[in-house]
Amino acid sequence: MEAMVYSGEFIDFIVATAGLWVLFGAALCGLLLFGYVADEEAKGRRLMWLEEPIATEPTPVRLEKVELRKAA
Repeated sequence: MEAMVYSGEFIDFIVATAGLWVLFGAALCGLLLFGYVADEEAKGRRLMWLEEPIATEPTPVRLEKVELRKAA
């Protein structure tokens, strides 16, 4: 009976440890990305994909004169 209790505690420890490593890995990837962006901007090259979404062709706007009618 004690083996079931200990095995549950052991599995919880493994899951928690694996989750912690995943979080550390995500944080490390974020730091590497921000470091790369900082190096590129220090060299004078701007990364345009960070500033705005992909530019599309603007749609032409039709300007029509609208006459306003007075209420009765």
